[in-house]
Amino acid sequence: MAILCATGMAQIPEATKKAAGLYQEKNYTEAQSFIDESVNGEGASSAYTWHVRGHIYKELYKQVDNFNRTSNSRKEAVKSFEKSIELDSKNEYKEWNKTSLKYLSSTFWNDAVNLIENADADDLGQAEDAFESYKNTSAIINKEQDNGKISMDFYKAYATGNRMLIEKQRKVGADPANYATEFGRIKDCYTKTLGIDAEDYTSNYNFAITLYNEAAYRIERIPADADLTILLLEQEGCVALFKQALPHAKKAYDERPGRIEILKALRAIYLSLSEYELFEKYDLLIKEKQGEIGAPSKPDLESLRKTGILDH
Repeated sequence: MAILCATGMAQIPEATKKAAGLYQEKNYTEAQSFIDESVNGEGASSAYTWHVRGHIYKELYKQVDNFNRTSNSRKEAVKSFEKSIELDSKNEYKEWNKTSLKYLSSTFWNDAVNLIENADADDLGQAEDAFESYKNTSAIINKEQDNGKISMDFYKAYATGNRMLIEKQRKVGADPANYATEFGRIKDCYTKTLGIDAEDYTSNYNFAITLYNEAAYRIERIPADADLTILLLEQEGCVALFKQALPHAKKAYDERPGRIEILKALRAIYLSLSEYELFEKYDLLIKEKQGEIGAPSKPDLESLRKTGILDH
């Protein structure tokens, strides 16, 4: 175990030695008391003391807090290993500290993934905090890390989790105000991914579809006997959403012009904006793509049989 490998044991504070022994006995709660006494006294500048503290709090997170994502022990473990690295001028505990931090960072990532997969309205908002903790902990190990791709992956998945919550609400006819938080998160997610890569096809396409679907849903909810003022205000808000969707749909089309789904998205947006010439343009492209225009006429089966092309 890493904490048995300290050098210069005679110089180690007695409280740290006591805490290390209790750790070995798996008495983590009592070990916590001694190690906190040490870091608040003689062991404040000891890399080894902070290293021991990191291990104790890591086990408190695992064994006592049972991997609870709100565990303060995990945060204290990260803080301790980071402090040990800072004080460890001879790199005596470097690899052990890094290994533990790598493990702890993975637990933050797992929390973020689980929160998204469960898509619970009360908890989903914590996924981004878990992801930020993952990045911050990982950065202690590798300050030069590139978070671009991992951030893209997270925010796309986070947007999907929020969209699932919205779809549940729409199925029961919820007012858009009821899922405004989730809708705002989705917009924020795609703003962030496009800030990393403005040309990303899936971000542009999904952002366009998100905005379009929201506008379409709001239109569906307008009562047939709605007051003219309400009708005009709702329509104005929906048109604004269609207009916000358009540049993202066009960007996606520029990236992958042959994809049928983006052709259909542009056709729907232009129809909603009453831009009929452009609607007809994309409608024609879709029909050509689907073989509905310029296809050969139905062959005369009897003639084909006579030529021997078809079996009798």
